Amino acid sequence: MIIATAGHVDHGKTALIKALTGQHTDRTAEERRRGMSIELGYAFLAGESGHNIDFVDVPGHEKFMRTLLAGVACVDALMLVVAADDGVMPQTLEHLALAGLLGVQQMVVVISKSSLASIEQLQALELDLIARVQQAGCPPPKCFAVDSLAGTGIDVLRAQLQQWACQAEQPDASGPARMTIDRHFSQPGLGSIVTGTLLSGRITTGDSLQLSDTGTSLRIRGIQIHRQAAQQALAGQRCAINLSGDLAGASIGRGSQLLASDTRSLTNRFDASLQLTGDNPRGPVQLHIGGAVVNARLVPLKGLMAAAGESYGQWILEQPLCCFQSDRFIIRDPAARRLLGSGRVVDPFAPSRGRQKPERLAVLRAMDHGEPVRALDQLLDALPDGVDLQRFMLARRMDRLPQLPEDTCQVGHWLCRRSSLELLSQSAVAAVGQHHQSHPDRRGPSRPQLTRQLGLTPDSRMLAVAVRGCLDAGLLQQTGACLHLPAHEAKPDAQTVAFLDRVKAHFAACSPRPPVIGELTAQLQIDKQELLKWLDRLCSAGLLVFVARNRYLLPEAADQLLEYARSLAATKPDGQFSTADFRDCSGIGRNHSVAVLEYFDRAGLTREVGALRMLR
Repeated sequence: MIIATAGHVDHGKTALIKALTGQHTDRTAEERRRGMSIELGYAFLAGESGHNIDFVDVPGHEKFMRTLLAGVACVDALMLVVAADDGVMPQTLEHLALAGLLGVQQMVVVISKSSLASIEQLQALELDLIARVQQAGCPPPKCFAVDSLAGTGIDVLRAQLQQWACQAEQPDASGPARMTIDRHFSQPGLGSIVTGTLLSGRITTGDSLQLSDTGTSLRIRGIQIHRQAAQQALAGQRCAINLSGDLAGASIGRGSQLLASDTRSLTNRFDASLQLTGDNPRGPVQLHIGGAVVNARLVPLKGLMAAAGESYGQWILEQPLCCFQSDRFIIRDPAARRLLGSGRVVDPFAPSRGRQKPERLAVLRAMDHGEPVRALDQLLDALPDGVDLQRFMLARRMDRLPQLPEDTCQVGHWLCRRSSLELLSQSAVAAVGQHHQSHPDRRGPSRPQLTRQLGLTPDSRMLAVAVRGCLDAGLLQQTGACLHLPAHEAKPDAQTVAFLDRVKAHFAACSPRPPVIGELTAQLQIDKQELLKWLDRLCSAGLLVFVARNRYLLPEAADQLLEYARSLAATKPDGQFSTADFRDCSGIGRNHSVAVLEYFDRAGLTREVGALRMLR
């Protein structure tokens, strides 16, 4: 269990932790000289049955509010310290407001320096503090009067904290590892060492983790918990880690994270549920999230309310960071030194377009559901084209698929309603049949044409799966770029057929490379514009494939090149290949390869992944 202190400067937080643990948390000479905490301090208390307590001692002075916010970002409980002789002070109130914004459910109030007040004064102060804590939105706390120097009341308080630790629910250590870093330093003979809190999962000596800032892969050489060597650390524990790896240029600081491999994903914007203390903030403000601080600007999402007293908004960040669903953050105006509210991340990968559309807001409401199964069920209703399971799991930091709702069909990392997929398959077959009736002289519609005919978006994944299923079931066939019914035979006019017979041999001679239009005009002794008109006419009939201007292929040549792409993808572990790979495999040269791959993209056969491509 991790407990942070809170309270006004010089109210005895550091002395209280020393009395509880015997450890002094002021590490630096400047702190000892000034007699006040400047940096975060750490101590621990060995609990019963192995239930240990970690303390985070935070500075109380208003100048160090940023440090305090980093200290309370990853704690289980709060210990509010108020001096009996001073009573409630400005920072006491600000820290109480912070506890309410963070939704702290466990808090203990400690009245320090109790020997400086009478019993009546202590009782009055206790009642006042309990009322203020409840006004901040936190459950009524237990209160303890102590004198840290004399030791009065320390044993009773320590027993209460140890009881908390024994009753605390242990975090789930089954998910991907994630650790927030609060300190980084080098030690002779060991190298880089970081300390922080393991928020989820578990880490073991020898594991490799990714640094959130740069994606650098780092290996764990050693782990210490409470100054003792350990083989592993579990979620909810504070630990120190000795790291090895290429740290040149890596800026590890407070707020950096260590993440399990393949779970790092930076974002420049995220949608969140907000609890604001006033009107929507205008202009840049500071977000304090997981120990990190980032400047951001709020775009309110209109037409949708969250829970009572909350709203939704999109935060646009000045620099990217790693965050995940349910991460809490504090909104602060650094100029006015004022807390503006708090929030909870709902979608860490928010879109920049269409964020105010009703469909998008329905998606956001569905994602805000805590239960993964219910969230998926509602997302399938809000996203007719299906759900990207990989993105869903990454946003929620899940390492295994949840139970899937009924009436669903999973294809790889994509999920849709089975009934919707079957209905779309029937519609696709019917649409191809209608195209045959309207254009009997043509072989059939291309995928983009079918997409427009069905009123779907160009990147509809459900249509891609539906067409693939129809092809596998023999309900449709594909020749070149054209989809058609198995029994359909295009009936072009005699002139079109005659011109195909005239040029077919020239196309076959250089297959699968497109013929050079200039050479073709000389061989056929025809004007270029006249030739292009006839070639476009052949493409409309499905007898040729238009790849790009001045580049045409026979359907069987296009099919052959697609087979090259399929065989190439099968040789790659991730199924992704480069233009150079395709050039070498097909032997058609770079310029033709670029044009053919762009045609495959338009036809919905491949898609770009950065500088690479993969099959749809």
